[in-house]
Amino acid sequence: MPADFRERLTRDDRAGRLLDLALARLTEAGLVRERTTQRTDSTHVLAAVGALTRRLELVTTEVRAALEEVARTAGHPLVGLVDEEWGRR
Repeated sequence: MPADFRERLTRDDRAGRLLDLALARLTEAGLVRERTTQRTDSTHVLAAVGALTRRLELVTTEVRAALEEVARTAGHPLVGLVDEEWGRR
């Protein structure tokens, strides 16, 4: 599966376009300047990504717990709302 992702990313210079878009957004946000050397400490980047991942895991766990409680106590609101496609997403 990772090879499929890399293959799709290399088509039509998608990787270059993605980098250009990311740099444009970072420049707009004032996080990078044009035509200068940018440096970062990977420790800070990895810590920020780790914190975001932990927050996402917490949110996912809480949403799952809430839905399980609704399904357990009053499942009728979920009928027709939660289908197999919703579960895959």
